[in-house]
Amino acid sequence: MAEFGTPIEALVIAAAPDACMTASAVLVSSVPLAADSIDAVWPRDRWSTIDSVNERTTFQKISWLLQRIQHFRSLENWASVPFEQDMGNCVRCSPRPPDLLWTQSKKGVVAVEDPLQAGHYEYALKHRPTPFVTQLKLDTTSSTATVRLGVNITSLLHRAVSLLPHNPRSEAPRLSWRLMTEYVSPVTLEPPKFKLESNRSDQEHEQPPNFRIALRTEQLRSLTWMMQQESKDASPFMEEEVVEAILAPLGWRVEAKVQRPIRVSGGVLADEVGYGKTAITLGLIDSSPRPDTASSSERTSAGKIRAKATIVAVPAHLTRQWKAEKKKFLGSKYKDIVLETVASLNQYTVEDILEADIILVASSLQRSEQYLSRLAAFSAVGSFPSKEGRYFDAKLKQAHEGIQQQIATLDTEGSSAVFNAIKDAEGSFILQVTLNSPHLNITTAQTTPNPISLLARAG
Repeated sequence: MAEFGTPIEALVIAAAPDACMTASAVLVSSVPLAADSIDAVWPRDRWSTIDSVNERTTFQKISWLLQRIQHFRSLENWASVPFEQDMGNCVRCSPRPPDLLWTQSKKGVVAVEDPLQAGHYEYALKHRPTPFVTQLKLDTTSSTATVRLGVNITSLLHRAVSLLPHNPRSEAPRLSWRLMTEYVSPVTLEPPKFKLESNRSDQEHEQPPNFRIALRTEQLRSLTWMMQQESKDASPFMEEEVVEAILAPLGWRVEAKVQRPIRVSGGVLADEVGYGKTAITLGLIDSSPRPDTASSSERTSAGKIRAKATIVAVPAHLTRQWKAEKKKFLGSKYKDIVLETVASLNQYTVEDILEADIILVASSLQRSEQYLSRLAAFSAVGSFPSKEGRYFDAKLKQAHEGIQQQIATLDTEGSSAVFNAIKDAEGSFILQVTLNSPHLNITTAQTTPNPISLLARAG
């Protein structure tokens, strides 16, 4: 007669860096076997772990035993796991993907993985801890066969944590897990429907202090919601990642979930055309506290220049309409700047940007070749590709990092050092991968015109 051991109390799961080295036993089953019924699948007097290659065959041979397993409904509810401060990203469970290198081909610039890193990455993926662990043993003294089933919850939690955005966050993640032992894969997935709530129950906000034309009642209700979304007490947005694993022969499915609340100001004002969204947004600007312009000694930090302006990005054909609406409701109360093209951008200095209250930007400006050319020049990273894609995104990320470095140089060494860096970086570079070597040869392909106008003139 088979004996089954199941968890009486909730499993205690740890999220420490080394906790993923072991799995938690969920079930232990023992059964006496007659001498003539002992199968070769049972290892003699030692525990043997079943690998993924032989998993299905092994479960088929011991299905007569596992069919009697009871379902663990107590484990189907989400159970919390304490977060460990030194948890970090576990390279054992979530190895770092290889870096992308770029090489010129007949089809243009294409991405290739660093060959040395790719080899280590593939090896690490194959040897990371498995979510389910099955062990077998035959005690020859008593002719008793035992099977142990374990789940490595910590490894799945480590994988989920690695999927969260890597930007600095002050809030600690919330960890949880569950195990379903009667899982049947659905034929189709039906995500929950999104419901757009009405604002009829919201209170009316007071009229913006400097408005020349009063907002309507329903607009003031929308303004109340927008002010709440911009406040420090706004409801947090929940970042969430779920990693799952399925033990198909038994119909088991384990899930590890990581949630992290973050404070994100703003939202989507989804009122209909003609409702007055522009006026409400201007009311938000007028009703919000106005920050003071930072002094020259305080305005640069972490490669950024602090400004007080509200940036409004709109389709190019709406920039003049926005400016007219601003004048209609606020008159000349706030100083505004309109940036429709690179030519209009060249009219202003950094000081002009710092003194502005509202900056209207045509959304097409940042996609123009002239703007990208100046962005590449100022960030000193070489020219951008002509088409969007992975290579474009990689260059854009590199440009953002280059801007921060250039601003830091401007703050510490002055404008001359910035222009010297621009001159040194003139030209675009193509990375050519030598097939028989992991090293790269960098060759200059062409030079670009001297950058004269940047994001804003130095003054």
